[in-house]
Amino acid sequence: MSLRAFLYDADGSDRPVELRDQRLQDLTDRQLLWIDVTGQDRSEIELVGSTVHLHRESVKTLLNPIGRPRLDVFGDYFQVNVVAIEPAQAGDEPSFRQLPLDFFSGPNYLVTVHADELQFLQDFDDRVRADSGLGALDSASFLAALLDWHINSYFRVLETFEQAVDELDEEVLLHPNDREFLQDLVELRRRVGQLRRVLAPHREVFSGLARPDFQGLASTDAGPQFRALDDRFERAMDAAENARDLVLGSFDLYMAGTGRKTNDAVQLLTVVTVSLGIVGAVAGVMGTNFTVEFFKAGVKGFAWMLVGMGVLIALVLLLARRRKWI
Repeated sequence: MSLRAFLYDADGSDRPVELRDQRLQDLTDRQLLWIDVTGQDRSEIELVGSTVHLHRESVKTLLNPIGRPRLDVFGDYFQVNVVAIEPAQAGDEPSFRQLPLDFFSGPNYLVTVHADELQFLQDFDDRVRADSGLGALDSASFLAALLDWHINSYFRVLETFEQAVDELDEEVLLHPNDREFLQDLVELRRRVGQLRRVLAPHREVFSGLARPDFQGLASTDAGPQFRALDDRFERAMDAAENARDLVLGSFDLYMAGTGRKTNDAVQLLTVVTVSLGIVGAVAGVMGTNFTVEFFKAGVKGFAWMLVGMGVLIALVLLLARRRKWI
């Protein structure tokens, strides 16, 4: 469990603060308080709720996460629920894990609550910790910046999937007879589809934030940032669709290799069948019961028969080779 409070001050120095000692009414328009809660400790959540005056419905969702994207307005603050993802590894294949993430944007403060550590929040914190100019931002603009990093985390996971598909394509081309690729493709297809299903419900949130009539942005100038964020979300959806198409393209590549292998086998069987057919035809002709001087050639005739069959088979093999059947 962890509760951190950090004050960005455009007219002073950025510094960590104790939440119990920090009063919201003392904050100026040149200051911004970021409260970050990791875990679901009831006492910490209730402390945050009483400090920033969260509605009881908001506290309820923190103690019992809804697990799906949602946008709500409560008086002087608005709440954004999203599903964050963290890269993971399942065996040799890329994967991800899902974590509910809640934002509360109010006058001069922003609260983030998540059940476990999120790397993109830590990266953002490390990047902006020395930027005292952030105190001049309102909480909505700060939220837009965090949500942009949230979308970036989806792009990073999608990049790992695309890299895995490229590596799989290379292996399929180098080792087309390996049937284990089919299971890898099925698993990649499942995970890409799962990622898309996690991302898609966010459309309601980002389009809601981008609406000109959204009440939560009435007192801020963050509207253009959220509209740009909505466009970025749509690009993320396009990237998820593209990753899905890449996996399907890999399946087509695999099936093409399988079809080529089958075609080669059929061609080889055709050549063998024709060759055996020649032997059978010659043996059938030579075994007829008609009395003809030609059939009385003895051992010499038998040898010539074998030579003739060999020549015919050689001609068949030569023709097959010229046609690239073998």
